[in-house]
Amino acid sequence: MIRIAVATLGCKTNQAESAAMVGAFDDAILVEFGEPADLYLINTCTVTNRTDFKSRNLIRRALKVKEANPAMKIVVTGCYSQRSREEVLSLGAVDYVIDNQHKLDLKELVQQSDPGFMDIMQAEAFNFHLQKGMLDRSRAFQKIQDGCDFYCSYCAVPYGRGHNRSARAEDVILQAQTFVASGYKEIVLGGVNLGLYRDGKLGLSGLLRKLEEIEGLEIIRLSSLEPQLFTDELLEQVTCSKKIAPHFHLAIQSVADSVLGRMGRVYKQKHLSDLLEKITSNLPHAAIGGDIICAFPGETEAEFMETYKFLQESPLCYLHVFQYSKRKGTPAATMPNQINGTIAQERSNRLISMAEDLKTAYRQKILENRVSLRGVIDKIESELASFLSDHYIRGYISKQAHLGELFFLEPNAIYEDGLIQI
Repeated sequence: MIRIAVATLGCKTNQAESAAMVGAFDDAILVEFGEPADLYLINTCTVTNRTDFKSRNLIRRALKVKEANPAMKIVVTGCYSQRSREEVLSLGAVDYVIDNQHKLDLKELVQQSDPGFMDIMQAEAFNFHLQKGMLDRSRAFQKIQDGCDFYCSYCAVPYGRGHNRSARAEDVILQAQTFVASGYKEIVLGGVNLGLYRDGKLGLSGLLRKLEEIEGLEIIRLSSLEPQLFTDELLEQVTCSKKIAPHFHLAIQSVADSVLGRMGRVYKQKHLSDLLEKITSNLPHAAIGGDIICAFPGETEAEFMETYKFLQESPLCYLHVFQYSKRKGTPAATMPNQINGTIAQERSNRLISMAEDLKTAYRQKILENRVSLRGVIDKIESELASFLSDHYIRGYISKQAHLGELFFLEPNAIYEDGLIQI
């Protein structure tokens, strides 16, 4: 038996990869981070300066545990270590720094004295490893795509993940079938840039059609999508689907065309406006959320307010708000008119406050329209079980339920029997 402590930062793709790495050890026992173990695995992130800091802090915590357990092995992987390998090694007795392309080969690599370290920009193929399950999760996160070729001026992720590459459709189907056979009823499809998925002539919408044929797979949820990659074909597929959750997370970042241009984004405000109109016309109760970056270099108050007012009047129901974070090696890091922290924090606070209003309005809309909700039970506390619904609203039900159970609530059950709190 091997005792493994795991810490994962960042995106759902990292979460899926951590599960795959640990799952490769058939005899693994998970222990809490900070407890003695045979192997400490730290899957890092570099999307902001804050995640770099968190990555270093986790490594230092692992090194403290190793002082009392010298035989323990420390493995560091992920986007921060991909971009800053020497910095990781300078922190102390880290045993392995594994590149992102080969991280799923962890079990084999830790048997080698020098597993090497690949320049991620040289990775050409998607590295597929079949996995049976996740780490204590009721829904499965399935990575089907890696890398990105857009190189937005603020983003360090392409330098940590390499070029765009996708899993073969037959491998995607096999993995989904394996998850279902292991008891998972919901799968979240993810990638570094999910909308770029392609296997030959088969794109994301065609892949979804194949996945919907899998018996026992009840909910398919899409992770983040770039607005320009949310095609009419994809919208048609999700509109007619009985399995794809009407929940869409868009990488919006800004709405002002001038800021989008400096960011290197490849769409304009009108494209986003048209997309939101198309989605709500086809799926009027869809949960639509997005990422927003405030205080990008040179962002004026007028540009900020253009984004703010657009979002305030939009059908979005939640926001993930980020203050711009200078990333070394990116074009935006050397742009003039970097914005100080006070202004950035003030703008962030205004967006977060407005986002709460959007969330409240959406919940009220769901209540007033008596929309049915369904989801997989993922938490049980005291006498309440809860699930994240297909409409991205967390429901709490006062009945006996089991983790992983699919729960479907008709409007009467929701609004008359009082079985759910929204």
